[in-house]
Amino acid sequence: MKRWIKRQYLTGWVLLLLLSVTTITIVFAKQPSNYLNGKFEAGIGAVQSSQFQAPILHKTDFEHESTDLIANVLYRKPSSLYKSMAPSGASDANVLWERNQAKYWYIEEQRNGGELVIAGLIKNDPQAIDAGFKMFDWGFAHQTYNGSFFLTGDGFHSTSFFVEAVAHALLVIQQSPYSKQYANQVAKYKPLVHRAARWMISPQIWKRGIVHNRPYTHRRYLVAAALGLTGKLTGDQELINYARMSIKDGLALQRSDGVNPEKSGYDSSYQTVGIMYAQRWVTYFQNDSLTPKVAAMINKALSWEQTRILPSGEISTQGNRRTAGQERRRTGKVKTVSSRSAVRVFAYWGSVTGDDKWEAIARKIATFYYKIR
Repeated sequence: MKRWIKRQYLTGWVLLLLLSVTTITIVFAKQPSNYLNGKFEAGIGAVQSSQFQAPILHKTDFEHESTDLIANVLYRKPSSLYKSMAPSGASDANVLWERNQAKYWYIEEQRNGGELVIAGLIKNDPQAIDAGFKMFDWGFAHQTYNGSFFLTGDGFHSTSFFVEAVAHALLVIQQSPYSKQYANQVAKYKPLVHRAARWMISPQIWKRGIVHNRPYTHRRYLVAAALGLTGKLTGDQELINYARMSIKDGLALQRSDGVNPEKSGYDSSYQTVGIMYAQRWVTYFQNDSLTPKVAAMINKALSWEQTRILPSGEISTQGNRRTAGQERRRTGKVKTVSSRSAVRVFAYWGSVTGDDKWEAIARKIATFYYKIR
């Protein structure tokens, strides 16, 4: 009898062990299919990111934008930010279009107005703020009844840049000491940018837009910032819901080494552009369930970006898929690495997390490109 009980006991353990092995086999058997569809590395990165939570200081975006290197390097001379603006308010490539020297105009070129407004607020420069509003006015003068911009090139993507810039600037105005002074301008632009954001999520436009954006990870965070900040500004939860979808898509694309891919490779310039927009999500949606994952993504992405910084502070473009001479800007000039966005994302993250190491990296980059001491 005892031998029978012992035999049954051992048999039970063997069955349990076999069941465990089978379960483990099933779990690992799922991995190759993810690898085949190109999501294996992204899946691992997403799991690792979700387990890490970066500390986030409760400051406003205006305070982050006022941090030393952003305020005193990037915004040092606001007038330099509108030197390419025409008297009409057209900016960059749109100046060429007005002069019949370009076939297309792009609403995205008017996004420079957002940086002008914020620089003017921080440096107490009313002329810069007015120039920013003039750029906005030129853009919205081309808006149609449904929120789109008449005959702009690259409609969805170009619009996302402008929407993000306007919504961002209006939110920063509301946090600044000049909120009452510019309340009328906020009231004026709010329904216009809301209409443009609503156009972006109309079914056919959204479907075509996200397909066109597919090769570019940074665009997920751009779209999320455009819709999320407009939703925050106007109280439109549906826009925020679309923004969250875009965030999730971006998080799933990050590689295990921290790269946010561009055209199936990496790009040290567009890496920082995407991080910049993701940082704005963290600032404005601190209590969202996605935010810890976004913060973890940013830490990994910045850590990879750090490996591209040479001892001199110069940012390497070796191996870049887009900014190593392959592509041109709307003006026709060859795209180069964006030192502004690189300084910004490291300095901004230093302000968000309170970690001085990020500001030290920003200062190293600024020393090379802006010759600061």
